[in-house]
Amino acid sequence: MNSAYKKEIRYTLVFSALLLISGHLGLVFVAFPGLQGHMIFGFPSQYIIPVFMGWIGLMAIVAVQAKLTNDLDDEIEALGGADETTQEGS
Repeated sequence: MNSAYKKEIRYTLVFSALLLISGHLGLVFVAFPGLQGHMIFGFPSQYIIPVFMGWIGLMAIVAVQAKLTNDLDDEIEALGGADETTQEGS
C-alpha cells in the first residue's frame, strides 16, 4: 500500500479523535466534578472551556486538517499522474 494512503488513514483517525474530544470536552467536567467551581475570565470553568474548545478549538483543528489533507491530496494526485505516464509509455 502506498505511503500517501497510509498517511490518509492516519490523518483520518487522528483528526476524528481530536474533533471528538474537542467537541465533547464538557463531559470531562461531568466525569470529574472536582474540576468544577473554578472561574476563568469571570465564567465558570465548566462552561467557558467547552464553549471555547467547541468554537475556537474546532476551528483551529479543522484549519490544520484542511491544510494537511489538501497537501496529501496533491501528493496522491501526483502519484496518480506518475502511474498514468508509466502506463502510457508501455
